[in-house]
Amino acid sequence: MADTDQDSPVYDALEGLEPPHRQRLFFGHTADEQRFLASWQSGKLHHAWLLTGPKGIGKATFAYRAARFIFNEGAAQLSGGGLLGASAAPTSLDSPDDSHAVHLVSNLAHPNLLVIDRPYDDKLKRFKTEITVDEVRKTVRFFGSTAGERTWRVCIVDPADDLNNNAANALLKILEEPPARTIFFLVSHAPGRLLPTIRSRCRRLNFSPLESPVLDKAIAGLGIAEGDTIPQLVQSCDGSLRKAAELQSDEGLVLIHAFDRLLTPPYTPDYESLNAFAETVALRGKDQRFDGFADLVHRFLSRQLHTNSRRDGIRGEDLFPLARVWDDARDKIQETRVFNLDKKQTVIEVMRMVAKAARGE
Repeated sequence: MADTDQDSPVYDALEGLEPPHRQRLFFGHTADEQRFLASWQSGKLHHAWLLTGPKGIGKATFAYRAARFIFNEGAAQLSGGGLLGASAAPTSLDSPDDSHAVHLVSNLAHPNLLVIDRPYDDKLKRFKTEITVDEVRKTVRFFGSTAGERTWRVCIVDPADDLNNNAANALLKILEEPPARTIFFLVSHAPGRLLPTIRSRCRRLNFSPLESPVLDKAIAGLGIAEGDTIPQLVQSCDGSLRKAAELQSDEGLVLIHAFDRLLTPPYTPDYESLNAFAETVALRGKDQRFDGFADLVHRFLSRQLHTNSRRDGIRGEDLFPLARVWDDARDKIQETRVFNLDKKQTVIEVMRMVAKAARGE
């Protein structure tokens, strides 16, 4: 059985959006899916796959989709006697809705599925800040069982970026000498944080942010938004369905519009509006708003640097205020997260820094 307590909260779950293990709809990434499918059909499927790309674009959903496919096709191998069984070669990773494997994976109950993610602390009622070595050690019991010896086993690490040093080294040892008929999917939003030796032992699928019209279809298909709201989300979510859902579920578009109003020429936000904006961003229990604010600052400065660098007669020193505030704002936001500083005050300070730099001061 998947080593996950079904009664425990799901890490990084977002209200109103099905978690990856329950998500049956999949949008885009056709080339990545075909690369994996071709490897499967070759009979030489690599044992470890590193799924990279920005957060919220479908990497974990792909991992569970591939797991369902592997379990279904693995059963067909046993019954049909060949690599592809008695049926024609599949053209996608789709699995039938009435499949027993689909039902088990959707409930994290498949005996040949192991999910490694941040553990939930029942006493503190929160998720731990990293994936510990104890989580990786669950593989000893998982691979030591005889239940899956004749069929495929799948291990999903989500996200692998959260592995601490001991956990990463423990996983590396397994990847160096993988058990037979076992597939690893390592989900990574920032692969540069992983051990180079882990990266070198994986085949990599680089997932790209979704684009229109696939992104529009996905936002509507997942019930994130409808009508005139969809184009607004497409423009603001950077190709991430998760970000689109966050924007829609937490008045994110309202924050975006308020941010844009405060930072319009001549870049002199008034105190009352700035104070109200900061209070909204720093509302207790709404940490995702502060994360969204950080994204808005990054995007604004990126646009400013890009636009100003294309002006006639621009000199490098003319871009210095924007480049400097980029570093200063990033450091201030990170310090606020690490040391639990006053978020409202940080928002006010950063907004004033950004406005000053936009004025060229």
